[in-house]
Amino acid sequence: MKNITLTTLLFFISITAFSQTATTYFSPVASPQGTVIQNVGMTKISINYSSPGVKGREIFGELVPYDQIWRAGANSPTKITFSTSVKIGDKILRAGEYSIAVTPRSEGEWTVDFNSAGKYPFAYMTDGKIDMEAYNEDLAQSINVQPRLFSEDNFERLFYSINANDNKVARIFMIWSNASVEFQVDTMPEKHLENFAKTLK
Repeated sequence: MKNITLTTLLFFISITAFSQTATTYFSPVASPQGTVIQNVGMTKISINYSSPGVKGREIFGELVPYDQIWRAGANSPTKITFSTSVKIGDKILRAGEYSIAVTPRSEGEWTVDFNSAGKYPFAYMTDGKIDMEAYNEDLAQSINVQPRLFSEDNFERLFYSINANDNKVARIFMIWSNASVEFQVDTMPEKHLENFAKTLK
């Protein structure tokens, strides 16, 4: 009986070891999926996006037209998720998932939109143009930010970065081609700590 038990145990150990070392392949795509996750204060922030390449093209102003809402990635919507409520600009956004869209401009500030329905701009297309009334109904927040522009295409692939900064207000960057856009997310740790303390009373 002991021999049978030992044999069974060794069998399951070998199966587990094999499953842990098994190779997994993904189909190569033009705009590979990317994910960035960062804990800031008492909040977990994650961004899921597709990462298109420059590939010798002029990006902002041509592939991505100025003064038009862009999904800030490729393929599926670019989505940002907050595990707690956060403050962006002058508004508090509830915990949950939002899609990000950006409107680039040749001069001045760019606009960053946060869509509460998790949709990208194309979902609101009617007769070849965006139905702005429907789009704005799902708009949780819209902020203007000053882009940082470079003289050359320094970044082949679009990517997002989350800087925990002071562990209270996160600095989030979208970088691609010759442009970098930053917006800040106040994770309000003091407020969440206060709310948590009330649950202990």
